[in-house]
Amino acid sequence: MELHQLRYVLAVVETGSFTAAAERVRVSQSGVSTQVQKLERELGIALFDRSSRRVALTQEGERLMPAIRAALEAFGEIGATAADLRGLLLGSLRVGTVFGLTWPRFYDALAEISSAHPGLELRLREDTSAQLIGAIRRGEIDLALVAWAEHPPEGLGSAVVFDDPMVAVVAPSHPWAARRRIRPDELVGMDLIALPEGTGDRAALDALLSGRPGAGAPHWEVSTPSAVEKLAVRGLGVGVVSAATCRRWEGIRAIPIDAPDVRSRLGVVWRATPTRAARALLELLHPDE
Repeated sequence: MELHQLRYVLAVVETGSFTAAAERVRVSQSGVSTQVQKLERELGIALFDRSSRRVALTQEGERLMPAIRAALEAFGEIGATAADLRGLLLGSLRVGTVFGLTWPRFYDALAEISSAHPGLELRLREDTSAQLIGAIRRGEIDLALVAWAEHPPEGLGSAVVFDDPMVAVVAPSHPWAARRRIRPDELVGMDLIALPEGTGDRAALDALLSGRPGAGAPHWEVSTPSAVEKLAVRGLGVGVVSAATCRRWEGIRAIPIDAPDVRSRLGVVWRATPTRAARALLELLHPDE
């Protein structure tokens, strides 16, 4: 078993094909395929199911991937430790963020760490909070900006960046437009406009409706906050988002929802044992300020 074979396996998993993996590691496709097959023969199991159009891990491969990732990370820590002694960061830093993040400090921190450590390979992934949290648990990313409604993800390090109440967003012509506050039970039966499952605002909405008779799925489920705004301003329903989400929207009314315990929280989450690069980025983000 050789280190480059493990790197090739990881490249195939992350790119989804031997061709793309070969481009990433700058080796011919036949070279990648041959080395992976050698590793499979040595281990006595098939790592990949090659019968479908997109290469997928077998069950045995799925079970081995955490060990393969851990082995590569452990090897990378040798160089990272030496670089750390020289005041540099090497290796990779895989970062995730919810779709449409507009927090300037996050992008400033990425720019600063990239400038200070040119040998560090930065990767950024956008996804829903649920997908990003799962990716951290699987070791696919090191740190992410995600949202949650009540409690932070279990088993991960976390720090809150924003902690916002929920509001109902309506058009100026809506009967609620002059209201000062909305009770959660009043949302039942309304044509609600919501972000998809896996987002912090949706988790908060689900918490608001939990256990209430007659509560069903939102009438409108959209992928971006801007779509919530566009539907609400035209009187097509009641948007339910955090106060921060709609802070810069024009032509709408944002009415507080009377549920102080249910809030939308955006924060940083990381694995229980963060890498040196992840710790360096956390220091730049200083989310607890």
